[in-house]
Amino acid sequence: MQAKFINKAGDFIRYHKKSTIWPGIRLAASINRPYMGWLVGNGTTINFWRDTWTTEILLREYIEMP
Repeated sequence: MQAKFINKAGDFIRYHKKSTIWPGIRLAASINRPYMGWLVGNGTTINFWRDTWTTEILLREYIEMP
């Protein structure tokens, strides 16, 4: 962390490099989202209420739970 955010004088840097990769990842995700889905398998890593299934909204947000 120090090598990335602190200069040789010990001060925090006041600049940053923009990512050249992240905009492409975001674009690809938005284009491919309609074609992506879940592979449930044995279900051990699936959280029925807290995972997004067919929309960006969690299933538990659709149903009011006490």
